[in-house]
Amino acid sequence: MSQTLESLDRLLRGPVRWRKGSPILDDKRRRASLAEDLRTVARITARTPEVMVRISGKAKGGKHVEDHLRYITRNGDLTAEDESGRLVMGRRMVKETAAAWMEGSALNRRSNSRDTVNIILSMPPGTDRDKLLSAARQFGREIFGAEHSYLLVRHDDTDHPHCHLTVRSLGFSGRRLNPKRDDLQAWRVVFAAACRQQGIAAEATPRRTRGVVRKPKKQAVLHADKAKRSTVQKSKVREALKAVTDPAAGLQAPDRRAVEQQAQTRADWSRVANELSQAKTSAGQELARQIRSFLAHMPARETERMQLQKQLRQHLQQQKELHDAKPERTL
Repeated sequence: MSQTLESLDRLLRGPVRWRKGSPILDDKRRRASLAEDLRTVARITARTPEVMVRISGKAKGGKHVEDHLRYITRNGDLTAEDESGRLVMGRRMVKETAAAWMEGSALNRRSNSRDTVNIILSMPPGTDRDKLLSAARQFGREIFGAEHSYLLVRHDDTDHPHCHLTVRSLGFSGRRLNPKRDDLQAWRVVFAAACRQQGIAAEATPRRTRGVVRKPKKQAVLHADKAKRSTVQKSKVREALKAVTDPAAGLQAPDRRAVEQQAQTRADWSRVANELSQAKTSAGQELARQIRSFLAHMPARETERMQLQKQLRQHLQQQKELHDAKPERTL
C-alpha cells in the first residue's frame, strides 16, 4: 500500500521524498486526506474541465497602466470592481484608479519593474458566466485582497467565459508581486476550488499528471504562426531537419526526460488502478475502471520536436518513394 500512496502523492503533488513508515499524519487525518485525494482522482480521470489561469502581460508606467485599465473596461463602458468590492464605472473612475496606483510607485522599483500583473481567468464554453464571475471574485479576494489593489472585469465577447484581473504589483506592505511558475499552479488550484464552490465542475491538474508531454505555445508564438511570420517555427523546422538527416542523432535530453516522465506517470496511475480494483466496494472498482479508461486515452509520448521530426521523416520517405518510382530515361 505504501508504494500506491507514493504513486498517488507523486501524481497529485509532484515528486516527493517518500519516507516509508513515517507517521506523517495520524490515522484519522490520513483517512480524510486519502478520501480527498480519491475525490480528486475521480475528477481528473473523469476529465473534468481544467481551469485556465494565465498571465497575459504587464504594464509599466502610468500611461501603460491607464491604457490597460481602459482596455479591460472597454474604455469605461464595462463595470469593474476592486479588492474592496467598490464598483469602478466610467472613464473618469478608471483614470483616477490608474493615477492612484502610480502614487508611490517608485518604492522598491527597478528599471525593469512592472506596475501591474495582468491575469486572465477562463473556463470552457458553456460555463455559467455569473458563477464564473463569483468564482473569480472569490479567487481575487483570497489570493490578492489582503496585500494588493486590483480590478476585476468580466468579458462576454467570446465563447470562452473569462475575466480579466489586473493586479497592482506594489503591495500594501511595499513588497512587489513577482509570480513564478509554481505560483501559477497554486493559483489554478485556488481558482478551481472557487469554481467548484460556485457549482462549476473544475479541476487544476498539472500537465504531467494528465500525461501531457507537449507544452502549450506562448501567445506571441501563436500570433506569429497565425500571421505566418514565426521565426521560432522556422528555427524548429531547421533543427528537426538537421536531426533527421543525422544518423547519429538520438533523442535530445528534454525529449528523453519528457518521455521518461510520462512513463512514470503511466506506471503510477496503473499502480493506483490495480490497488483500487482489489477494493471490496463497487465505488473503488468503478474508479479503477475509470482510471484505466483515462490511461487508454492518454496523449502519445511525443514532444512537439519529436512530432516534427516524425513528420519530416515521413515527408522525406515519400519523396524518396516518388523518386524511385519514376521510370529511368533511355536515350
